[in-house]
Amino acid sequence: MTVTAMVKVIERGGVPIAAPEGEIDLANVADCRAQLIAVVPNTAPGLVVDLSQTTYLDSRGVHLILELAERLRTSQQQLALVVPERSVIRRVLLLTQVDQTVPLHRTLDDALQQFR
Repeated sequence: MTVTAMVKVIERGGVPIAAPEGEIDLANVADCRAQLIAVVPNTAPGLVVDLSQTTYLDSRGVHLILELAERLRTSQQQLALVVPERSVIRRVLLLTQVDQTVPLHRTLDDALQQFR
């Protein structure tokens, strides 16, 4: 059974903000990837992925973030992640050194500063 990833999307100052809710894992990573790619127009400076409501991220989820960062980089766009300080997801991203490739921000406002 495939579980659809729930990704809420808003825009602020021309920057799309995608907020996946729940888990990102093998069961829904393809759907999540499709949703994230679809929300970034070529005219946007990049994408903010707000992981504040993401409760679980497996290796496929980590790979998705790195793949998305590379895809945006080739389009001369940026990726920023919102990961609260006490989030379990933050620990996963630090252990896998995602922060070496994609900036981790504690708040949405901090992440949006990257695009100003």
